[in-house]
Amino acid sequence: MADNIERGEASSDLAALQIAMPSASAEAREYLRKQSKLADLQIDTLQKKDEFELSHLRFQRFSDYARFALEIAAFLVVLLIVCGLGTMVWNAAHDHDLVADAFSVPPDIAQSGMTGAVLAGRVLDRFGAMQSGTIATTQAADSYHSGSSEEVRVEIPDTGISIGELNRYLCEWLGNETHVGGDLVHTAKGLALTLRYGGQPGTTFVGTNLDTLVRKSAEHLFAAARPLRFAEYLKQSGRTAEALAIIVPLTVAGADKERALAYADWASVLLAQGDFAGALKKGRQAVQLDPDNPTARGWLQTAEDLLGHMEASRNDAAADIAPWRGPDSAMFDPTLVEGGPLAFTAYEEEAEGDFAAAVPNLAQATRVEPQWISTANQVADLASAHDIAAARALAASIPALRAGGKPNPDLPEVRMDIAFMQKDWPIAVMAAKAEEAIERTVPSGASYFRTYLRTLLAVALARSGNIAAAEALMANISIDNDRALCARGQIAAAKHDWAAAARWFAIVSARTAHVPFADTDWGDMLLHKGDYNGAIAKFKEANKKGPHFADPLEMWGEALIAKNRSDLALAKFAEADKYAPNWGRLHLKWGEALWWSGDHDGAQKQFAIAHALDLTPSEKSELRKVSHG
Repeated sequence: MADNIERGEASSDLAALQIAMPSASAEAREYLRKQSKLADLQIDTLQKKDEFELSHLRFQRFSDYARFALEIAAFLVVLLIVCGLGTMVWNAAHDHDLVADAFSVPPDIAQSGMTGAVLAGRVLDRFGAMQSGTIATTQAADSYHSGSSEEVRVEIPDTGISIGELNRYLCEWLGNETHVGGDLVHTAKGLALTLRYGGQPGTTFVGTNLDTLVRKSAEHLFAAARPLRFAEYLKQSGRTAEALAIIVPLTVAGADKERALAYADWASVLLAQGDFAGALKKGRQAVQLDPDNPTARGWLQTAEDLLGHMEASRNDAAADIAPWRGPDSAMFDPTLVEGGPLAFTAYEEEAEGDFAAAVPNLAQATRVEPQWISTANQVADLASAHDIAAARALAASIPALRAGGKPNPDLPEVRMDIAFMQKDWPIAVMAAKAEEAIERTVPSGASYFRTYLRTLLAVALARSGNIAAAEALMANISIDNDRALCARGQIAAAKHDWAAAARWFAIVSARTAHVPFADTDWGDMLLHKGDYNGAIAKFKEANKKGPHFADPLEMWGEALIAKNRSDLALAKFAEADKYAPNWGRLHLKWGEALWWSGDHDGAQKQFAIAHALDLTPSEKSELRKVSHG
């Protein structure tokens, strides 16, 4: 019964709940709908807020980047300004410009257009033409400009001054500018032009021709601003006495570096006059005062070479390579400095017999500064490297006449050089005599013949059979001229005076530790004498002094063939081929060594190479015999 009562109550509650549910369910659904809508709104708001914040963050990042870029730009602008000012200050502190201020001129002349600024410009233009047209080895060209204030103004904000004015103020304050002024006045004799250089008293030139007065004023300015370069100008104009009048006082005044430059210039003048011994003395004084001066050692090297001091010349050339790259090189013309190391490297290579390496260095030095090396020098090196075809091709570019219409001694000289390497002694004699005739017409020609050219002429005479003429030509020689002593040795060898030849070669060999020519000539003499072991010993010594000199290597191979050791000769010919690949005789003898070694195919290849190259008549005859077995 109790259970029935409980079931009745439960049924009553369920019925009541069922009656109430429709109303409660509708409210709940409405509530849930509103809550869902609210949630959607909140989600939408959060999404938009997220998008906004993300966009803001992106903008803020861009803003940060932009601000950073602006800061960097501002920093760079400030840095640029600071660097610009620093550069202006540095340039001003190192400014040594020549500044030409406007001259004072009479009103009537100014009305004709020759104002003070124009006259100053005329003097400055003439000065510039003189110094740029001068080939100077002791003093670089001076920089110069007009002192006129007529310029485009780029004004610095809030200062009232332009950049040009600021630069000018800095130069005047920190620099070492030298101002040039002057005045032109009427006189009873015509016109008087006074030039004032720096703080020096004015110098007046009187005359009726204004252009002449301008030229004299420009020369005076040149002498005051760049005395050693002006001396070079005078020397090149044939006014040697005037050049020495400027140079000599400078050797006893100033610091050692300045005195060294003056001595170097003095040496160059003496070389041009043919006083090689005097030039040697002045060159040594210059180097003693300033060992790092490249032009001082350069002129010393030239004097040593012309006097036949082969070892000293080689050592000076080797020592003068680094100074052209040193701090003192800034005082010379840039093209001279660029070509210097190339030229003196080539001179060292020539002294050691490495002609194949010297040729490209000479060519490059000439491209940088044509005055460094003559074409004749390049032809001589090509011939010495046994590249006769290339030597002839380059020799063809040498004109028969100089610019002034006088005969060019370079032409017979290169003909002589080529004839020497071809052993064409009659042509060598003829060319040497032709050059002698031309050289004797110039101031240094007689000295050049005495110390250099006559040694070659004497050897050519001896090799052509005229021993008496050769000996007479070499009767009065200087015992310290290595080239002359080697010539005496070759003359003695030509008449089979082996003892005398050995004596001359021994003297030179003992004092040339890096120059292989005396030992090579000595070995050649012993080879012709038939002393093959003695010849090989000398070729070995020559190879030690000049490892890239092809001649002793080739003759060493010939000596080995004569000793029936063609197998050993092959290595010598292969080594010589590295330094003289276009040498006809080398390939001829190489072919012979291969033939005797049993390599007939290899021999024929070498004979074919020799056939395409230059050979003497006797070598051509020999080639015809051996190439046909």
